[in-house]
Amino acid sequence: MSDRPVGTPGGIDEEIDVRTITRLAVWLTVITVIGCGVALGTYLLLARGEERQDPPPSPLAEAAQPRLTPGPRLQVAPELELARVRQYETEQLAGWGWVDRANGIAQVPIEHAIDAVAEAGSLPDFVPAPPSDPEPAP
Repeated sequence: MSDRPVGTPGGIDEEIDVRTITRLAVWLTVITVIGCGVALGTYLLLARGEERQDPPPSPLAEAAQPRLTPGPRLQVAPELELARVRQYETEQLAGWGWVDRANGIAQVPIEHAIDAVAEAGSLPDFVPAPPSDPEPAP
């Protein structure tokens, strides 16, 4: 190393050969790009050969694939499904219609039902429905 200070004639600035360093960087870049190109070409060539040798799957094998069992699934858009359910419930609570026309059972809006119960002073007597799944006898 030189005893002269940096920036003086014959100092460190003159010892660095910028031209050689630049040529080295350019050659390293060229070699890297060529190496990547050769690797990519080799990969594509081998992949194409592998695809040719791979036979198509048998239709019987596809038919033998296990099917998804019924059950709960993850919701893709829970916000939209919740909005649809709430809209349906709102329509049911606010709408008029027949539940069972033959027996004279109608659906009235919830506001009218509340008013009718308030005027009557009590709820009508309902017959409880039989349990759908009776408990087994011990």
